Amino acid sequence: MSSNVKITWEQRLGRVGAKEIESRLSYFSKTSKEEVDVGIDFRCELIEDDHPSVTFLVQAKGTEHFHNNWSKGIRKSTILYWLWQRSPVYLIVYDEKDGNCYWMSIEDQRYNLFRKLGAKKSNTVSINMNRSQVLERGKDKNRNLIGKIKDDLRSIQSFWGFPQPKGSGYVKTIPGPPRSEWELVQTKENIRMSLYSLVQHFMRNNDQRSAILCCRFLGEFDKSHYNHFVWLGQLNRAEGKYEEAKKNFNEALRICERDMKWPTESMKQLIQFIKKEIEITDRLQSG
Repeated sequence: MSSNVKITWEQRLGRVGAKEIESRLSYFSKTSKEEVDVGIDFRCELIEDDHPSVTFLVQAKGTEHFHNNWSKGIRKSTILYWLWQRSPVYLIVYDEKDGNCYWMSIEDQRYNLFRKLGAKKSNTVSINMNRSQVLERGKDKNRNLIGKIKDDLRSIQSFWGFPQPKGSGYVKTIPGPPRSEWELVQTKENIRMSLYSLVQHFMRNNDQRSAILCCRFLGEFDKSHYNHFVWLGQLNRAEGKYEEAKKNFNEALRICERDMKWPTESMKQLIQFIKKEIEITDRLQSG
């Protein structure tokens, strides 16, 4: 008597496709199967000079209906999951009819997919792939994909506000400009946080000159956060520049008083702290 368990051809084809894709990936990467399938089947590490390097992610599919193009509706939640990854994501499809595996870069489609996510009312977005990129068998047969993985990683780093130069030699190509308002905001925020870390370092090591330089730059670069104005006021006061100190404390105070996002109680405490700094400065100035 046969079992009630049903294993469809689609399920079997999916498994066959995943194995075919994994076998090709293994020529140039270390692959591991994700235990929970939430839109990623394989987590891979590119192998260079026999050492693992860049991590990339793969969603594997199997089909017997590729023809000249392959198209499938992918859940919006899955696409968002891909787009928020810090590693490059690739959709790879195994065509059962010709035995080939075809790949596409999700990073190449980032802003196009964001537009589709915002414009389309259904729960899925159509993904289309052609036969132009083949995942080959062989140790040195996938140089295009390997190069793309590295390029896509730089693109993702720019998306998160950490632009990196291109190239491995002494002379590198500087990163391009932010491609969107999101990238601009992320880059500016990362600059601010990096300089905050440097200010703390310089202050801890009694390098007031460098700390002041960073704070002055931040005062021109970002006029929407109070921190660097408070630090600059404290550094000015330590140098005996009381009027300049009060000017910076008052700027920090104005920023806090017009900030409607912070919890009221926390903001009250912060404002009281800055006012106390101004009082201390006044006392020192009056002798």
